[in-house]
Amino acid sequence: DKIKNINNNLYSQIWNYMDKCLKVVFLGESGVGKTSIIKQFFSNDFSHETYGPISDQLIFKKTISFPDLGYSIKFDIWDTKGQEKYRSLAQIFYKDANAVTFVYDITDNSSFESIKNYWYEEVKKNSDRNPVLSVVANKTDLYPIQRVNDSDGKEFADKIGAIFQTTSPLLGTGISTLFDNIGKTYFIPGYDYRIEDRRIISEYKMKKERKEEREKEKNNKLFSLIKYLNL
Repeated sequence: DKIKNINNNLYSQIWNYMDKCLKVVFLGESGVGKTSIIKQFFSNDFSHETYGPISDQLIFKKTISFPDLGYSIKFDIWDTKGQEKYRSLAQIFYKDANAVTFVYDITDNSSFESIKNYWYEEVKKNSDRNPVLSVVANKTDLYPIQRVNDSDGKEFADKIGAIFQTTSPLLGTGISTLFDNIGKTYFIPGYDYRIEDRRIISEYKMKKERKEEREKEKNNKLFSLIKYLNL
């Protein structure tokens, strides 16, 4: 038993010091902003770049440290083309993926219907694994012309057991949270991104309330001082 415990502890230490690898494949129609999300994640730079005439996919690699996990995660992110003529090739890339991210454009209802009626069904039918799924409502900076409600995206994500995240590569919002939740969902048994989101919102509200209380107290003191000086 002692030897077994030593081996288990040694394995645990080795596991914690090793970088974990995660293959993430992005799927969705052409023009929904898959490449822009990925490039924003890697370089914090919004990009309108598209594929060249030869490349069928782009592969990006980035290692992110997760201090609360005690180790780093290596993301191998595969960016696929969305045009119909390339659809048959996409399953080659997501067949063995650890995580699959479905992206739609909030201003284009057809791009949302596509991930519901085509991309998700294809992954369910052809994946060799049980990948972490994410549904991403992209281009939130275009909210004045939004055609797909966030509630519809979240409802679909909940239905298929996926992470739901809104993003804007232009504003740089929601993207780091997306990858953070993908990594933690894959490596932490029972991790629920919704609980984490509620915790973050709760902490934000508490900090906001404390700040408002301090400002109120400061103003009251200032008002009392002014009143005293006037007397």
